[in-house]
Amino acid sequence: MIRINLLPEELQRAASTPKGLFFGLAGGVAATLVLGVVMIFMYWNVLSLRDRVESRKIEVDLVKEKAYEVDRINEDIAFYKEREKAIIQIKSHRILWSAKLAKLAELTPSNVWITDITMNTPDVTEYKWEKHKEQTGGRLSLTCYAQGKDPLPIMNFRKALSGEKRFYKDMVELRAQPDNFFGEFLRFLPPSWELVELPGYAEPQANRFQLDMDIRTLIEKPAEPVVADAKAKPARPAKKKGK
Repeated sequence: MIRINLLPEELQRAASTPKGLFFGLAGGVAATLVLGVVMIFMYWNVLSLRDRVESRKIEVDLVKEKAYEVDRINEDIAFYKEREKAIIQIKSHRILWSAKLAKLAELTPSNVWITDITMNTPDVTEYKWEKHKEQTGGRLSLTCYAQGKDPLPIMNFRKALSGEKRFYKDMVELRAQPDNFFGEFLRFLPPSWELVELPGYAEPQANRFQLDMDIRTLIEKPAEPVVADAKAKPARPAKKKGK
């Protein structure tokens, strides 16, 4: 079919689409399509990265859970090792009070008599191990009477109990001497006594006194954890001396 445009020439130009406008519209449509494709590609990439991130998070959580379980097991192992060590120490440092009382009766002179024995010992789990303060295993208290006004029998009794008659007492661990009464004790507390009247006795005057002795702990002080100083600077290498 043959078409003939009968419009005047000036109207024919106005009706036709300019080439520049046509190519501009075509380029815009192409750019929009390319941009759309790029956006779709980026969107799918973002979804893929999100899935990978979630997967990594799950893996990290699993690793953290396993690490926590390992730390808990290590803590349990350390706890039971310390407990085993404490049991061994208690077994080796236990005090045989029957032998101790027999030795006490042997060391008590005839002019001194004991009327009361009191012992307070905390459980090993109650040891506080405070800094700059010595932990004791309890205290043994003896309420005694010494015949006469002279306090010398009190001093002699203390010396006999502490084993001061042994010239080598500072060279040998007292716990290693089975016949030593004072081996499981740390020290005497400062003595105190008062003169009292005892009616009916041949010598009615006597000194009533109390001997307090701190007992050694049944276990040794646990080792303190070593904390590394983060501010400590590494040592510099020594400078080589020139020839």
